[in-house]
Amino acid sequence: MKTLDDVQRLERSRLRAHLMARLQQGDADACQKLFDSIGPSLTYFLRRRLADPQELEDVYQEVFMAIFEARHTYDSGRPFEPWLFAIARNIAVDYSRRRWKRSHWEELVAEPPEQPAETTMTAAPELSAALAELPPDQREAFSMLKLDGLSVEAAAARAGVSVGALKVRAHRAYQSLKRLIAG
Repeated sequence: MKTLDDVQRLERSRLRAHLMARLQQGDADACQKLFDSIGPSLTYFLRRRLADPQELEDVYQEVFMAIFEARHTYDSGRPFEPWLFAIARNIAVDYSRRRWKRSHWEELVAEPPEQPAETTMTAAPELSAALAELPPDQREAFSMLKLDGLSVEAAAARAGVSVGALKVRAHRAYQSLKRLIAG
């Protein structure tokens, strides 16, 4: 029984290597057949390496893109599966690293932390009052970019100035507002 599995595995590996060689020559049909052939094996491989099962589809697609982009690096005289699973392993590890970078730790406590005693800080001036103190061109630049959400190019066109001039006006507005709010 074991020899039958080994023979089938060897034949499947040869077929995949042949399909990959055809893919390297630009055969789109070979690409489809190869991806259909490796799909179940790749899914099983990734499922065992990913902590979150919902990530599987994203990583699966990334692996297929990487295989297609790196197809020129495959040596048709060598077995296909080690090359495939090295790419899949690297992408799964990279994905996990990115996931851990994005995650954050929260500590749950029974009691909320104490609030600091109220300090006698003066309240920051209202934005509208601070904006009123800006020169008109700076106020316009700030309003279009930050309040209206326009792009720099659209705001420059609306103001009738160059992109560089609008950036200068906006920068000066930011600096002035910083000074006004700081006191």
